[in-house]
Amino acid sequence: MELHEIPSAFQSRLRLAVVAALMTGPKDFTTLTKLTEATPGNLGKQMELLEADGFISCHRELLGRRPRSTYQLTETGRKSFLAYVRMLERIVGGEA
Repeated sequence: MELHEIPSAFQSRLRLAVVAALMTGPKDFTTLTKLTEATPGNLGKQMELLEADGFISCHRELLGRRPRSTYQLTETGRKSFLAYVRMLERIVGGEA
């Protein structure tokens, strides 16, 4: 990956934070709201964008009467994030 190839998912601080948080495993919406300190409305919109781009998947269920959405990275999301991290390492290491 080169600088001009950075996916739109990583051009937003919030989307980048979500993807980084999901690298350690699935998280529910409430946990992601707390980790990112985002408003539910803003986070919800960013999650929709990440899901539409194929970076994350969502599992929705009802717990009693309450909905619960749990998100995880797709293989595409994981590979893209790791490629992004490698690109940053090359830049910081002076190899770019």
